[in-house]
Amino acid sequence: MTTQLIILRDRLGTDISNRYQAAILRQEVATIVDSHGPDATVEFDFTGVRTMSDSLADELFAVLVEERGEDWFRQHIRVLNLSPVLRQTLLQAVQSRLCDFETA
Repeated sequence: MTTQLIILRDRLGTDISNRYQAAILRQEVATIVDSHGPDATVEFDFTGVRTMSDSLADELFAVLVEERGEDWFRQHIRVLNLSPVLRQTLLQAVQSRLCDFETA
């Protein structure tokens, strides 16, 4: 089993909001999982992250769910040390994207 830890504070700062950086990180995550096989896991550590924009949550997490599916996301992605506020931002982004996807 391969586990890759991504410390978001170190990669993006304490107030994360850049959609472009999120897209790059999303591609990196997909490459990690694809290259390390079905047991690969990517862990996102939110320690020290104070705020996350809706657009970053959408581009990084919701797009992964939309593109790869909820089962894939649950199997390969772990989210650590997420405050209740950041958790709500992430869940709303995923829910919004999935609702938009279903009505398209």
